[in-house]
Amino acid sequence: MKTYKIGLIGFGFIGKVHAKAYHSIPYCYIDPPAGAQVTTVLRNDPTQDQELLHALSIPLCTNDNQAFWDQDFDIIDICSPNASHHEYCLKAIEKGIPIYCEKPLTKNIEDARMLVKLVNQNHLSTHTAFTYRSLPAVNLAKEIISTGLLGEINHFDSHFFHSSYLDPNRPISWRLQESIAGGGALTDLGIHFLDLIHFLLGDVDWLQCQTKTFVETRPRFDDPTVFEDVKVDDWALCTLNMKNGGIGSLEVSRVSGGVGDVALMEIFGSRGSLKIDFNQATKIQFFDTSKNYWTSGDSLPDGIQPICFETANWPTGKRSLGRFMDAHVASIYNFLNCLEKAIPSQTNFQEALKSQELLHAAYQSATEDGRKIIIDE
Repeated sequence: MKTYKIGLIGFGFIGKVHAKAYHSIPYCYIDPPAGAQVTTVLRNDPTQDQELLHALSIPLCTNDNQAFWDQDFDIIDICSPNASHHEYCLKAIEKGIPIYCEKPLTKNIEDARMLVKLVNQNHLSTHTAFTYRSLPAVNLAKEIISTGLLGEINHFDSHFFHSSYLDPNRPISWRLQESIAGGGALTDLGIHFLDLIHFLLGDVDWLQCQTKTFVETRPRFDDPTVFEDVKVDDWALCTLNMKNGGIGSLEVSRVSGGVGDVALMEIFGSRGSLKIDFNQATKIQFFDTSKNYWTSGDSLPDGIQPICFETANWPTGKRSLGRFMDAHVASIYNFLNCLEKAIPSQTNFQEALKSQELLHAAYQSATEDGRKIIIDE
């Protein structure tokens, strides 16, 4: 069994999650197709988190770019702030190394389009961390929609709420700086659902968007007496009209007090309806209009033969690390499978670009007072 050597860029919260995910593959899966080992971490301060680096058996942590790129890697995994994704991807492309990249692909749409063109020209394997696609509930929904059990899609509703930035005294960070993050709640949370809407319901015909920043200044981390302007969105609301029929909404917020972490999607069709609670990773609710009742469970309705639903990609109950970690482990596991089988990832950079085009159009609409933006495919 091959063990892929991983070069991990960034070791903040999400970088640690990725490192733990690679380390957990032998625990989460029986006879995985390949193993993976983070061999080198590139970060600003390599003296931090020494105990964790040791626990995860990571031999080298450095802030020296040359020392990092001199290593032998099978995959480059990019977990650094959004504005730096582009330069690290370019370096990996130059060296011909497959890339696993956190979302969004880049800070701006021009760089994303460039990267897609380059990886296609170089026939390079890529994968983007749209981890919600890994949830069994999402694949159940995809299966049900694909078989036509919902009939014609009428409308849908989705929302993703956090309370993580409600406190006005929470210091400014890179996620609140447009020059680094590219956007706020819509970039951080909404891109997941823009990807899911496209994945489940197809291409978007047009969209409209409004955004709002409720906490307009925040203290600096190093000096709480100094406040800086916040130029990214705390809240966003999009209306999306689908080319295959159906119209719906996406609402995201990082200032929803008391909700914790809420992520829901409802899809209503002429023959049935679906409800997905993304905190229930393996279960889905399905309403059959002809029978006039709801069912809830972790399997497909009777008589439906699975096409894309694969339970083996998700850690079983005894091996679960919790929904959040399981989603990251499953996403990485999926990419290793793709590399071993020499097949394209379903969340490669080409797919990531489709979601980023929607994100770009949403912000364009918001800056123009919610003007309807036609999506050109």
